[in-house]
Amino acid sequence: MASVTSAETDGQANDKTAARAARRERKRDQSREEILDAARRVLLRHGVGAMTLDAVANEVGMSKTGLYYYFPSKDALVFELVHGVIEAQAKAVQAGVGAAVDGGGALRAIIGGTVESFAPRLDDFRLAFLFGQVAGAGALRWDREQFERIRPLNDLVLGKATEMLGAERAERLPRAAVEPRLMAFLAYLAAIGLLTMKGMVEPMDDPLLYSDEQLVEGFARVFEAAAAAGEGG
Repeated sequence: MASVTSAETDGQANDKTAARAARRERKRDQSREEILDAARRVLLRHGVGAMTLDAVANEVGMSKTGLYYYFPSKDALVFELVHGVIEAQAKAVQAGVGAAVDGGGALRAIIGGTVESFAPRLDDFRLAFLFGQVAGAGALRWDREQFERIRPLNDLVLGKATEMLGAERAERLPRAAVEPRLMAFLAYLAAIGLLTMKGMVEPMDDPLLYSDEQLVEGFARVFEAAAAAGEGG
């Protein structure tokens, strides 16, 4: 029987070490997601005032000390919740904008993609865009590093549309005369406003007169017209 060399033994040991490290990482990621899910439930059920690390630890079934291993503070935990929601929506919009053939189509994709991402999940929308207002001044504090993680998500939503609108603007002077990035941001604000109104009236059993599709189409046509204004002039 052939003998096992030292190199082979070392290689097997390294493989086992790597496998154990991978299992620990998977377990850590799973635990982290379970904590975030528990925090979301506590937050939506009881509000920001009742969302303490103790409450989240009880919800997920671990000690507060164990929770600190993953999140050092309530602010850090809420930030990760908000970041995750915005990141998922931004990536969905980015994919839609990437399929657009012109600036107007990119604006349509921003509006439609944002509404489609959040309309079925208005709790996530409230968490991402209204939570800070409801919590009140000083209730949560994010540091510079956290804000630096949020800002690139704006580029996922607005960057490609800005690029397309800028290229078209260089070829003609649109009558709308709105700076490309601002126009993309205004389209985004239109979608946020639609969702805010939807979230306000639907819990009171007073739905909007127009469907989501009609509102998205109306906004999209307005912004497409603004993007195309001056074409051929």
